[in-house]
Amino acid sequence: MTTEYSSWVGPLPTDALSHPTTLKDSTEELIRRALISGDMRPGDIYSANKLAAQLQVSNSPVREAMMSLVNRGLLELVRNRGFRVVELNETDKREVYELRLHIEVEAIRRVAVRGLTSEQIKMISEKSQRTVDFVEKSLVDYLEADQQYHLALVGLLGNKRWQNIVEMLRDQSRVNGYYDFLRDNDHLVNSADEHQQITQAVVDGEADLAAALMVKHLEYARPKNN
Repeated sequence: MTTEYSSWVGPLPTDALSHPTTLKDSTEELIRRALISGDMRPGDIYSANKLAAQLQVSNSPVREAMMSLVNRGLLELVRNRGFRVVELNETDKREVYELRLHIEVEAIRRVAVRGLTSEQIKMISEKSQRTVDFVEKSLVDYLEADQQYHLALVGLLGNKRWQNIVEMLRDQSRVNGYYDFLRDNDHLVNSADEHQQITQAVVDGEADLAAALMVKHLEYARPKNN
């Protein structure tokens, strides 16, 4: 029996990549963006070999990238067939949202209590402003800037495992174009404005306010039937 593979490939997003250092990293970021945008569809099977041929690169970095995304809960390995996009059901979405409320909000509270150096204030303010600047760009570009802002905030704790968990949960909540609705009704403008408010509260050391603002900010991620 011949397996039918879905076909997808896009340009490497060189201006929006976080900080890729290898071909595997660049490929992984490319696939992440396709998952976030919905270009790679849940339930479809994707071949690492076919994608490598389309990108004109060797199989190894593509397979490594796809296995990394399996470990992050975005793809699943289908034995002898390829990789399938994970589809979150409503229970999955609720679990991810609830975990983010506990983990991400507490991280911001602790950062505000600890206080920031002048260098950290400059860095996080620039990340926050970048989301404002990206409101007029594509949704995926905005979401990448948003991701970098949130991970930078959590990263101020100096706890790499905490940051990695937040990154994984945020990615899982975005797969399959789940946030397409943010294109409408000034959602991105409001989101970027909330980043500015959170940043100011953290800079001012207002821990309870920063936590409350983050809870409000994460409301967009709440499953619609909860």
